[in-house]
Amino acid sequence: MTRVPPSLVIKALRDLRPHWPGVEAQIRPDGRGRYPIDLTGLARQFRPGTDGVVTVTGPDGGDYFNPVSACLYALASHTQAQRAAGQQAGHLAAFLGQAGHLRLSQDPRGGWQYPVPVARYGVRPGWYSAMAQGLAVSVMLRACDVTGEQSYLDAAGAASALMLLPLGSGGCADYDESGRPFLEECPSDSPCHILNGALYALIGLRELEARTGGRAHLGAASRLAAQLGDYDLGYWSRYDLSFSAPATLAYHCLHVSLLEATSALFANSALFANSALFANRGFGETASRWRAYARRPGYRLRAATAKALSVAGESRA
Repeated sequence: MTRVPPSLVIKALRDLRPHWPGVEAQIRPDGRGRYPIDLTGLARQFRPGTDGVVTVTGPDGGDYFNPVSACLYALASHTQAQRAAGQQAGHLAAFLGQAGHLRLSQDPRGGWQYPVPVARYGVRPGWYSAMAQGLAVSVMLRACDVTGEQSYLDAAGAASALMLLPLGSGGCADYDESGRPFLEECPSDSPCHILNGALYALIGLRELEARTGGRAHLGAASRLAAQLGDYDLGYWSRYDLSFSAPATLAYHCLHVSLLEATSALFANSALFANSALFANRGFGETASRWRAYARRPGYRLRAATAKALSVAGESRA
């Protein structure tokens, strides 16, 4: 058996360094202003086509419109427009280009169907994603603020309504016995409960209902906060509840940033809703614990090894 030099082990651990998406210092629950986390790094992988619309390559090699990709690019552009002195026009045009296409391509049910399957969860083409719906809500609210056009606010409301429909009715919500929704990124027959998708969806719902006075976000937040322990492996976070493998380093860091931002979104509502107080504490405490996990090189190596073994096992199956 070949021995690995200690210097190479140390280098490998250093390469597994966490990179956290930035969380805004001032977060408004109503979505007025920059998105709660800085999506610029995530959006760098996307480029608009000649028509100005972001597309991605599907499993068959062809390009298709992915609403999540378009929303990430749009919200990153909006953030850059707010920050870039003297370059706001270009970033704002990029933002409105995606927002306009989202509004025009929204179907009569209020959503954006995915034309591709998700083999990992056994999902066939033609599904809606709570992550896409929630991110689109966040885009539409900001587009309404920029343009003053009511149609964007109407589109946000329609997107939220579809997101809150039960899975059995073609929506994106898995309701528990208490009537609390889990906002599903991918509507598998046995709900997979993908964490980052649920958090993105909750952010959009919270921002919308801060303006409309709705309360569905309280049930969604309470449900998710109560389940956070199921994602905690004691040294790392899980990506979903369908598989026991740890999340990748990138997703673990994203979980932390999303939880910190979501905790801030519910901080002010703690004065009038016990469920919001519970969610605020649950999100914030979990974020702190998971951030501490990522600071430990041994935990990072353990998570990376377990993830690699899991992927290898799935590829052999």
